[in-house]
Amino acid sequence: MVDSRSGCRGDMTSIEEPGSQVGDPSDQSVTMEDVPTATLTDEERCSKLSGLETQIQIFDVRKDYVLRMIEIDKKNLAPLPETMPQLESELKNLEDKINFLEGKTIEFLPCPIAICKHNYKFKAVKRPADPILRPSKLTARVSKNLKNNEFSFPKKSAKNVPVENELNQIKTANSFAALSTAKSDAEDVPPAPSKVKLIMMRMITSYNLILQELHRKYPTATNTHINGFIKIVAETEDDHPAITSFLTTKMMQYYVIDPPSNRPLKLVIKGLPSSMEPEDIKNDLIVKGIKIEKVAQLGKFATKAPLPFYMIEITRDENVEDIYKVNSCLYMQIKLDPFRVCSSISNIAVNDG
Repeated sequence: MVDSRSGCRGDMTSIEEPGSQVGDPSDQSVTMEDVPTATLTDEERCSKLSGLETQIQIFDVRKDYVLRMIEIDKKNLAPLPETMPQLESELKNLEDKINFLEGKTIEFLPCPIAICKHNYKFKAVKRPADPILRPSKLTARVSKNLKNNEFSFPKKSAKNVPVENELNQIKTANSFAALSTAKSDAEDVPPAPSKVKLIMMRMITSYNLILQELHRKYPTATNTHINGFIKIVAETEDDHPAITSFLTTKMMQYYVIDPPSNRPLKLVIKGLPSSMEPEDIKNDLIVKGIKIEKVAQLGKFATKAPLPFYMIEITRDENVEDIYKVNSCLYMQIKLDPFRVCSSISNIAVNDG
């Protein structure tokens, strides 16, 4: 007898269901041959198990699809009344088929073939990456993990060759060594500062005639023009009074100033309040061993307002550098800066107090 749906003979068992919402009803029929398992070979039993597992997976997918359809229909605000009963009936039909196929699978278990997917799970083995080939490092050490039966090269120690540290040098005498030593000594000694006072002569119309006559009598004297004055510097201290006498006889206007080496060292003290008395500062520095000639407070040129700056004049002698060792005055920290008369401080006046 031939079944019109399954197309199988009377010795086949089939499960049929009504119309499906998933697809054609004929593609959901389950057909199994009632063949005794004892008459099947090992390969046929393994093949039957594979076929049953495939059908179970197919019906599981259809079952998930029907469950998804039921979930969508429940969320629908205007569902069709005949849709839900059909989906529930189809879900029950699929569950029956899955249970039937699982029961048939148990009849064929265990699989007689030992190495197959039913008895052994094959693990996916990743192919290891190709190692990066690097140049081997040369080393002079012998590996400690070598076996006793492996061949190893004997160690060879190089013979120590003595090195002559002291070379046989021929000593020669330089007959000109004294000249080079004298020259270096002369360069190391700085020239002594000149102590001759400077003469500042005011320029007049006939100044050139005066300079000509002065040059004939004192050719070593130097003349320099500075802001309408001629600075005359005598070579020696003996020439200085002679030049001043010559200028006096010629009725020339001039004045004499001390050279920088004879002038007192002028510094500015910063860090003290503007209310400090200059006399107190002078007495404190004298107690510290500084030869102070004058202390004056600086102030603004226009308003005469006192500033917290004090100019000091120190006698220039062999101990003049001791002032730079002083870092406090009247128990307060101070800072010393050189006193410079320039255009940037033209608005500052000196208050002698």
